[in-house]
Amino acid sequence: MKHTARRTSCGIAVLALCASFSAWGASTFDPTINRLFITSIAVNGANYQNVSATINAFTLLGVDNGTPAADTFDPASNVLTLGSVVYLGVTYNNVRVQLNSFTLLAATLVPGTPATPAPTPTPTPVDPPPAASNGTLTAANTCSLGNFQTDLMTLINQARASARTCGTTVYPAAAPLAWNGKLFDAAAVHSADMATKNYFSHTSQDGRTFDQRITAAGYSWSNIGENIAAGQSSASSVMAAWMSSAGHCSNIMNGSFTQVGVACVVNNSATYKTYWTMDLGRP
Repeated sequence: MKHTARRTSCGIAVLALCASFSAWGASTFDPTINRLFITSIAVNGANYQNVSATINAFTLLGVDNGTPAADTFDPASNVLTLGSVVYLGVTYNNVRVQLNSFTLLAATLVPGTPATPAPTPTPTPVDPPPAASNGTLTAANTCSLGNFQTDLMTLINQARASARTCGTTVYPAAAPLAWNGKLFDAAAVHSADMATKNYFSHTSQDGRTFDQRITAAGYSWSNIGENIAAGQSSASSVMAAWMSSAGHCSNIMNGSFTQVGVACVVNNSATYKTYWTMDLGRP
């Protein structure tokens, strides 16, 4: 799974489609590139314009074509309701889809609107998140793999050294990334959390999102992204899985990123046993 976020000079411009939102005006969906466009949208009290996202996987739940309602997203069920959306030249009202995987591509913060995220509710008590490792690679946060950092950096930068196609999008060669200890800390915390609590998601079970985890690790960012994977036993196998997925590949080939950190944590009692997190960023 993969996510990206950007921050504008005005403040946080992160649209986690895991928060309720409302929009005005017809959205459009281009099935040739799986691209959703929203003209104007309010997120946690801030207004954004010209929002676009790639919907990597979704399930259509229904269309009633009644009077358009506000666009909403239920984070508990991942159900998105678009009050009005244009699809192949036809306008449909109140389209309900379940988002299984998506990638935020762009969002412009409207000047003068607040950009502070709403507090994340915690319905039940949870254990505190795992402590950061202060950038130190250990057997516990590298799945006991030798040459962990060296192997991953070689594979990542070999991938970026050549132009390649991710899904249907052609990416030019990109400059090499540098390892960053704070991004590694954020990745290690999330991998440990998934492995310990036996789940697989960009959203922690206490409600934290990837941008919140990266910020909490002390990384000051203008652009960030995250890839996660589970079940792979080596650096080469996880990179092969990411590069064969359009969304994950696009994160790795994103020329705006300059730094990266990757972690892997094992729990042989968990469903997938190995849990990987790659956090990418640009200060």
